[in-house]
Amino acid sequence: MAANPFALFDLEPAPALDADALKERFARETGGTHPDKFAQAPEADRAAAESRYTALNQAYQTLIDPRARLLALYELTKGEKPRDIQRIPPGTMDLFKEVGELCRTLDEFLEKKKAATNRLEKAALMGDELTLQDALTELRIKLEAFAATVEAEVIALDAKWRAGGKDVNALETVYRKYSYVARWRQQLEEREIALLTGE
Repeated sequence: MAANPFALFDLEPAPALDADALKERFARETGGTHPDKFAQAPEADRAAAESRYTALNQAYQTLIDPRARLLALYELTKGEKPRDIQRIPPGTMDLFKEVGELCRTLDEFLEKKKAATNRLEKAALMGDELTLQDALTELRIKLEAFAATVEAEVIALDAKWRAGGKDVNALETVYRKYSYVARWRQQLEEREIALLTGE
């Protein structure tokens, strides 16, 4: 990580933040440095404005994304990236298995669907497709409920953090949970699109 994204917006490094307040700060900070305002300026001024705008934009993108923000806070606090990134965080094993199994089932079905060449074969798959769509919807609901519990963990961690109880292990755990949630959302979304489009 090149710079402290919290410092660029004069924010105390912490697990949670007010997204609306961050957007306002971003608009205020970048208002005077947007590259369009320096189109006719000397090269040095243009380069300085672009550099400042780029740094602010990168910091904003990091802070607005909870997973990226938690990672940045971890790196600032520990001075290193988390190790053993593949370790499954506590409380996620059941969901990990469920997402993996449904993704495998969906992939197998999508291969069958691609291989179906005539209307009769395609019609025979309709019942399975509807069942899989229901399973996908049900799992997405479970995943969003889990994501809400992770968000609640961040809020609780933030309160302790700001009170001086900087628990880096808890920070790493909640970061890992956010990482899995992001990955699972992407995996399910890709398969949902494939089901809908038939690709």
